[in-house]
Amino acid sequence: MRRSNKKPPDPRGGHARIYWSIIDSMAWRGLGYASQSLYVVLRRKLQSTNNGNISAALGDLKHYGWRSSATLTRALRELQAVGLIAVTRQGGIAYGQKVCNLYRFTDEPAFEYPKLGLKACNATNEWQAFQTVVEVRQAIQNSLGLQKMKPADSENEASTRFCASDSEAVSISLVQKVKQSSKRKSPVNPHAV
Repeated sequence: MRRSNKKPPDPRGGHARIYWSIIDSMAWRGLGYASQSLYVVLRRKLQSTNNGNISAALGDLKHYGWRSSATLTRALRELQAVGLIAVTRQGGIAYGQKVCNLYRFTDEPAFEYPKLGLKACNATNEWQAFQTVVEVRQAIQNSLGLQKMKPADSENEASTRFCASDSEAVSISLVQKVKQSSKRKSPVNPHAV
């Protein structure tokens, strides 16, 4: 009897493979949850030869719970800023019709698609360049065009603990200032002519 070297198909279907090196990377740690979620959904679309031909159109992603184009745009920019994905075709109006952006995963080689104008390239792994989460967050801020904000790191945490009585003291002083300013103004007699 002959034995087959071919594995039987998985009864659960396909899978989206995300390597530990990506999940353990600084690039991944610096991403927001929406960006991480989008990466997983886009990775679901990856098959053996379609890297570079991955669409992230909102219409395609509605089935996975994406509803906001602003959230989708921000997540795509974050993923590009940290080098986990790259644009292979810029979308817009071309040849008299609207076309969507196409993306590739930088940890996998991309194949040529002459009909789409996509060229083959090897894995580039830009996401490996980050050494700290602070670098990742700075790259994300730069890509989003945000004003410089303090990162929420342990090195930048407040030096004193927040105390509820502090906020009460501030509100009491504000109320006292308002009362004092109203006392300084002379009362107006509505019956005086």
